[in-house]
Amino acid sequence: SSELSHEVKFDGYRIQASVENERAVLRTRKKLDWSARFPEIARDCGVLPDGIYDGEIVALDNSGVADFAMLQKALSDRRTANLVFFLFDLPFFEGLDLRNQPLEKRKDALRKIIEARARGMTRLRYVSHFSATGGAILDAACRMKLEGVISKRLSSPYRGGRNGDWTKAK
Repeated sequence: SSELSHEVKFDGYRIQASVENERAVLRTRKKLDWSARFPEIARDCGVLPDGIYDGEIVALDNSGVADFAMLQKALSDRRTANLVFFLFDLPFFEGLDLRNQPLEKRKDALRKIIEARARGMTRLRYVSHFSATGGAILDAACRMKLEGVISKRLSSPYRGGRNGDWTKAK
């Protein structure tokens, strides 16, 4: 299906959490290990089942809007306890390669895991998606002063990097 889903674009650091035996390693897009920079998030991710979790680490201001300058300050001050890891994809789970599964299925599996394992953990949050029209979502995002919207095909497989299955609107 070519149906699009839309989710909020966060202004933060894109991170993949690789969880094995209750231990998580946080890696950047360039595969650098940033676990020591986000110790609380790395520790919290240890509750998740083995797998690779894709998301964005952000600092939220008082009104709940991601603030990149705040994130950089938190890192330089080593005060990272209040950062949030928004999880939006699950390319691998318990030894299974889910990358060829439709996004809709991966997100559904991810949502169930976060609800079951990370209940009450404010640092780990599932990113819901909306199937309203992109224009309506973008208008709402602008009103909420969000970074923008990512639109993805619900049927699309997982691919690293940037590709034609998703588009970004600011």
